[in-house]
Amino acid sequence: MLEISTKEIEIAIRLYENPSYGTTYAKGLFRRAVFNGTADTKNPANKYLLDFYSYEDWCNQAKSDGQMEVIRAVVEDKQMLYSWVKHYDKPTMQKKSVGGYCSLDMQSLDMNLLICDEVNAVVERWNITAKPCKQGQSGTKSPQLLATNADLAIW
Repeated sequence: MLEISTKEIEIAIRLYENPSYGTTYAKGLFRRAVFNGTADTKNPANKYLLDFYSYEDWCNQAKSDGQMEVIRAVVEDKQMLYSWVKHYDKPTMQKKSVGGYCSLDMQSLDMNLLICDEVNAVVERWNITAKPCKQGQSGTKSPQLLATNADLAIW
């Protein structure tokens, strides 16, 4: 049985507008993720990838029985975007789906992230609010939204 920890793991979620949104990658197939992002945990150190879609497009991304169960539990909301969660292993550059999902309310910027990744010792739920970021100088890639429960100056 999964046990969600009582001490919240520090996390930083960075979201970037998808520059490829709406473009095609094959005949009749469009890139539909509005935001791409990462969720980095500090201790244990892990990186997760997030791609935010409308409810319908998110549902169409489901590939497992577990993801179908999540869809049945989540209520569609037109002002929300949704993402599945993938663990990213930097040395091998492998992306592997893990249990959980993330929702983003586009009005309030409230995020609800659930990660059930027993292999990497992250079984946690975060309710966190994103804030818009100042855009950096040209040539630097700054996120459009940042949500964290940690002091990033000492990260």
